[in-house]
Amino acid sequence: MAFWTRLFGQVAALALALAVAAVAQTAPRTPPRDLARIEHIVVIYLENHSFDNLFGKFPGADGLARAGKRSIQVGRDGQPYKTLPPVLDPAKNPPQPDPRFPAELPNGPFPIDKYVSLDAKTPDLVHRFYQQQLQIDGGKMDKFVAYTNAGGLVMGYQDGGKLALWKYAQQFTLADHFFHAALGGSFLNHFWTVCAC
Repeated sequence: MAFWTRLFGQVAALALALAVAAVAQTAPRTPPRDLARIEHIVVIYLENHSFDNLFGKFPGADGLARAGKRSIQVGRDGQPYKTLPPVLDPAKNPPQPDPRFPAELPNGPFPIDKYVSLDAKTPDLVHRFYQQQLQIDGGKMDKFVAYTNAGGLVMGYQDGGKLALWKYAQQFTLADHFFHAALGGSFLNHFWTVCAC
């Protein structure tokens, strides 16, 4: 769950920018009085984090509370995992289980904070074009664990309520239904942000 929303939510703030760009192209020459007061639009880009990884418990958002059976992950053979594979540290060669996490986590979202503090380093998850195609699994969104380099970590989330970003989300706009435009890592989507053509 956390990885698919990482995959699709890492650019959640882009929804605002793209919506504003679309409105700007179709807006009349004289903007409504309320829009004339807008001086700046700031986009906060969630690089290498999913929506659920940081905002999964945000009040009112379509996050972890509504995931249900959609969060169950299956292996490459299509069968559901009994428990998530161990969290791996891909920085080690070959990747090794991360001893901070239990070897068997339930098949579903789990709180990373229970094992590692928010400011502690966790492995960087693979976020490349071909892996994403396999993880999306024809729209079923159920093979993020099967095609990752970090084991069960893709299903982890953190208490984002401790971050300053939550205050911005409460005060401004949080796009919980935005999906990235270009299949691939965030670098490709940086290009899309600048030139959606």
